[in-house]
Amino acid sequence: MANFDLSTVLHALAAMTAGGAAASGWTAAVIVANTAFDGLDHGRADRHLRKVLVATASFQAILMAAAAGCAILSGAMAAFVTAVIAALGFLSNMWTLAPRKDKAPEGLHKRNSTMRILAVSLTLIITVLAATSGVLAALGI
Repeated sequence: MANFDLSTVLHALAAMTAGGAAASGWTAAVIVANTAFDGLDHGRADRHLRKVLVATASFQAILMAAAAGCAILSGAMAAFVTAVIAALGFLSNMWTLAPRKDKAPEGLHKRNSTMRILAVSLTLIITVLAATSGVLAALGI
């Protein structure tokens, strides 16, 4: 029977939770976005995708915080740092897509799609970082 120590289990838990956050980010930013814009009109698809991104942001951040906790307890410092940055990145979607009360200057049209595009791009970038954190945790780095 192989000897398993606590750090090995914590490496695996950190990798699994970071992988879950990465999978969730990919699902929200790519699969939901493509499905929404294929089957709905532009306005409904935009609102649906915004709600999905905001709803998944806290879940993804919690998964990355769990990954960070497991990584720091196991001694995987690089995985810890990348997990914390990814958790903050996922949380930033909540601020990026928060309702704005400011009005567009007179004569200019306010473009709300820019915030959605930024949030989707940010989610994809942070998803790559979350996957990297999972790999680093699995390797114990």
